[in-house]
Amino acid sequence: MNIRKIFSIVLLLVLNSPWAASNTAPMTNYWQCNAHDNEKNQWIGKNPYARVATNKAFEACKKESRTPASCKAPQSTCEYIVNGVSTGAYALSDHSTWQCIALDQLAKTWVGDTHSNRDDAALAAKSYCKKYSTVPDSCYINLLTCKNINGS
Repeated sequence: MNIRKIFSIVLLLVLNSPWAASNTAPMTNYWQCNAHDNEKNQWIGKNPYARVATNKAFEACKKESRTPASCKAPQSTCEYIVNGVSTGAYALSDHSTWQCIALDQLAKTWVGDTHSNRDDAALAAKSYCKKYSTVPDSCYINLLTCKNINGS
C-alpha cells in the first residue's frame, strides 16, 4: 500500500472518531433564534450569525412540522448569547446597520448591501465586487471601509 493511502485512511479515521468530535470547541457567543408553526411548536437555531441561526430554525420547522407552510421565524425572536448569558431580544431598530466597500485591482469601489453585522456586510461587499467587477479575482475588503450607517 502506498504511504499516501495509509496516511489518508489514518487521517479519515482520526477525524471521524468520537474523540475528534468531543474536542470541538463549543460556541460561547452566538445567536439563538426561534421558529414556530400554527400548532405552537418551536424550533431553535444557533449560530454566530443571526441570519444563519434564523435560517436553521426555519429549516428545522419546515422539515419537522406537521404544517410546514405555517412556519415563521421572525428576527424578533432572536437573542444574542454571550458566555451562556442572554443579552436580550434582537430588534432590527435596536442594532447597528453596517455597510462596507470592496475594492478591485482597478481601484473601482463596490458598495455592498447593509447588514446588522459588520462581517456580513464585508462579505456582501466582496461578493458584490466579485459578481460585477471586470477583475473579480482581485476583489478585497478592508474593514476600515465599513461604516455603521445608523450610528448605533
